[in-house]
Amino acid sequence: MSKRSIRRIVTEIIVIGILIFLIVFCVGFRVTKVEVKGNQFYSDEEIKKMVLDVPAAKNTLLAERFINTEEKTKEEALIERITIKRKKWNTLVLQVREKQMIGYFSLNGQCLNFDRQGVIQIITEESIENVPLIDGLNVKEAKQGEKIKGINKKRLNTILSVGKMLEKTEQKPDRLVFNDLKQLVLYYGSIEVNMGTDENMDEKMNRLIGILPQLEGMEGVLHLENVTEDTASVVFDNAAEENSETGQSAEEENTDTNTSEEEDGQDISDAGSGEGTDSTDQGEDSQNSDSQDKDPEDKGTFSEGDSDTGTDVEYSDGSDSAG
Repeated sequence: MSKRSIRRIVTEIIVIGILIFLIVFCVGFRVTKVEVKGNQFYSDEEIKKMVLDVPAAKNTLLAERFINTEEKTKEEALIERITIKRKKWNTLVLQVREKQMIGYFSLNGQCLNFDRQGVIQIITEESIENVPLIDGLNVKEAKQGEKIKGINKKRLNTILSVGKMLEKTEQKPDRLVFNDLKQLVLYYGSIEVNMGTDENMDEKMNRLIGILPQLEGMEGVLHLENVTEDTASVVFDNAAEENSETGQSAEEENTDTNTSEEEDGQDISDAGSGEGTDSTDQGEDSQNSDSQDKDPEDKGTFSEGDSDTGTDVEYSDGSDSAG
């Protein structure tokens, strides 16, 4: 075989190889599906239009390597970043990270949502899921894109500090309120958490995160206002137990009344017998003993332990606990 023939065969192989590569590159990595994840404020179509408006977006390899999402989202106030990843051959995954809203307050019937810097980023008609209401700010005027004005700076700093800590937790409070003593109170459904002043707030939040899962389905008040690093346990006033004790006290009172009535009847009908009186006296002694055993001031205390959650539930009088 002549050199010319060999050269022609080699050339044809190279051309065929290039054609196969182009076919595989253009067809095999053609974008046929786009998945958008992590978006809450923007729709899937808005995200796609935001970053996939270039020719490179038609190919998964090119899109993953050459689309500059930071440049394309720099004007979007609620976008922190978007990353593009290829899934298999033909699918693009757009992972969206939006700016976190740590709270909102109501003004003129609208919900003004602000970020960790206290800047109002978005105004909505309805509250956003997992964004707690900050009650009692009494803001008179606010604009989107501007920092919250017209409230005490120390109070705002407390809200922002607690809001940043809450970003790390899965369960967000329904609302945050400053009470008449200007102390912070968090509400999780039927659970009220008294946080006190902003002193030792890091430690208080750590305790809250550890204890809160144990309070699921319960109702009452958790006292964290006096927590420090040296605090061994905190008090939880269980409303269900208090209601139960109140009901028991009422039942015992009714029993005492009925017993008294029975005694009067026996004095009249069984004069000289004495049997009914002895039985009644024994009942009174038994009831008085039961009443003395019950302590209506019992409260649940949560102490540091060795369990996986970092807390063990104990019940005592709470005399040595914070709160």
